Amino acid sequence: MKKIIIAFTMLIIGTVSSHAFDRSVFSVTAGIAANQGVFGATATETNFTDTNTTGHIKKESGVFTDSYGSQFLELGIGEWISLGYEHTPDSVTTPTNTSRHGNAAGENNVSVDFNDLNTTYLKIGLPFASGMYVKAGSVSTDLDIKETMGSGSSYKNVSTDGSVIGVGYSKFLGDSRFGLRIEGSYLELDAVSTDNGVSKTGGTVANGGRNQIDAKNLEGLQAKVALTITLGKD
Repeated sequence: MKKIIIAFTMLIIGTVSSHAFDRSVFSVTAGIAANQGVFGATATETNFTDTNTTGHIKKESGVFTDSYGSQFLELGIGEWISLGYEHTPDSVTTPTNTSRHGNAAGENNVSVDFNDLNTTYLKIGLPFASGMYVKAGSVSTDLDIKETMGSGSSYKNVSTDGSVIGVGYSKFLGDSRFGLRIEGSYLELDAVSTDNGVSKTGGTVANGGRNQIDAKNLEGLQAKVALTITLGKD
């Protein structure tokens, strides 16, 4: 995905004529956005026995939706190029998954909050399509694992990085500095792994044994509607 983004960015820059940098005027754009996302992942939960042999393995793939707000700040360089940073203060939360039904140590209920989803990106306007733009960048997020474990153990929180690519349309409202933006993007995160803190050789019925979760194919489609204000606009 990262190689695709690099190639995509170089291709778009190549389509922007050299006069894109003729204007030495810088601008700053701030915005608040409402987002709706559809996310999916594949996760494998492995339960180990007290002799560190693989016990029950549960593999699931799922899709969920969530809405969240975000804020962003962009530095415009010339007429077409902008460097941006977007912060998502809201959590993106998965549904709760239940495992170990009927286990002597009790059931496990787990959900995940994706906190501090931050994006650094390059945004490029398309001279041949007024108001249209493309963007590509990198993302990072912290995974806060919320669990109710029958054994009392808990999963370790982890962090991951990824990449994003998108396309959108922006328009100023009349002659004002305010604008409206509509955007769609594709997000992909690196695979993650976590466990419940029980040692591989210390699993017992009392502590529920060692559980390990490996998640991959963490991806999502996001739709955004934003209100912006730009300083430095002609």
